[in-house]
Amino acid sequence: MNARNILRRSRPTSYPCTPSVSHTDNKENCDCEVEEVKLEPFESGEGVLSLLEASPQLIVDDDRLSSSPGEFGELCRLVKESRLLQKKPALLWGRAAIVLAAVALMSAAMIVGRNNVVLQLCNGVLLAFVFMHVAFLMHDIGHRQIFRSSAANRAIGLLVSNLIIGVSYSWWVDKHNRHHRNPNHVDLDPDVDFAGLAFSKEQAMAKRWPWKLSVKYQAFLFVPLLLGEHLHLHLISAAHVLSGRAKAPWTEGLLLACHHIACFAIAFSVLRPLPAVALLVCGKALAGLYAGLVFAPNHKGMLMIDSGSDVSLFRRQVLTSRNVRSSPINDFLYGGLNYQIEHHLFPFLRQDQLPAAQAIVKPFCRERGIRYHETGIFQSLKEILQHLHEVGASVRVDGSRNLSSQGAES
Repeated sequence: MNARNILRRSRPTSYPCTPSVSHTDNKENCDCEVEEVKLEPFESGEGVLSLLEASPQLIVDDDRLSSSPGEFGELCRLVKESRLLQKKPALLWGRAAIVLAAVALMSAAMIVGRNNVVLQLCNGVLLAFVFMHVAFLMHDIGHRQIFRSSAANRAIGLLVSNLIIGVSYSWWVDKHNRHHRNPNHVDLDPDVDFAGLAFSKEQAMAKRWPWKLSVKYQAFLFVPLLLGEHLHLHLISAAHVLSGRAKAPWTEGLLLACHHIACFAIAFSVLRPLPAVALLVCGKALAGLYAGLVFAPNHKGMLMIDSGSDVSLFRRQVLTSRNVRSSPINDFLYGGLNYQIEHHLFPFLRQDQLPAAQAIVKPFCRERGIRYHETGIFQSLKEILQHLHEVGASVRVDGSRNLSSQGAES
């Protein structure tokens, strides 16, 4: 099966945003309690996300998309009974120590190189590294992997996201929950809804000028566009708060303002103007690039679905996700998100628990003929760019046909 195709079926199905429980899988089968953490449904806000299976019906080619009776419940039991999912706090503290060391090194470079533009450009790499690893912490907080208390998660999440990264926490939580419930859904997943990018032929052909021109060459523009992603998130967050959609607009607005004031105040009070600009521009641009290169391999170029697709929510999480092969360096640089399949199945598990979950999920999927896609860093990027190029080709071919028809008429 070509994973890039959009799956459809002829008769209507339940709306993917509110998956129904199949007759063979009841809610208890999807309540997987691991380390006293329970997988249960949340309508909104931060928290672990439910995986209630939709009625299995569609089978396409060699990838079995429908669920066998009790399939996810069986996987939950295997995970629970394995007792392999022991938390390793040393990993979390080790990551925190490395981030603090990067902050210390960045501060020293600012003091030593107050007039040195080149040094501050290099220092921007450290700033991007710090931003991204704080973002990993925000992601873990949003999934209740750090604190058990909802109030503690929300309070620390606001500080980490709004104040340190400059991104609205309530906006991100809402967007991320919709993504987890509907990964790679052309209508419901906000992570495949970009003005200048298309991930299916249908999306590409629906674009209007000037975005159609961007889609036409999106494989070449993808990486350069990532350099502006952090700025894009700042603008979206400001619009979200100013529109009144934030849960605590005054608190979020104040924290976002403090982020930008602090960035400029610290940079321009310690550095000369030109090195300060170099640090902020380089740091923000590389933070967007780093984030894009971490998040894009998770789903881009994988199976796309729409409201006519009838794929169980369990299999949807697996078939739309891509793992990047693990190693100590990869696990650290990706913040554990290279175990994307396991993360989507069990969002409450911390990074240190995901390798043990993979040892269960991977053979489970392969025994049932479920496509489990895992590849290396460079191969994942190659697959993404190839997919973007193929989708862009539909616009290029359409443009050539229009020119040909106009030439024939003249």
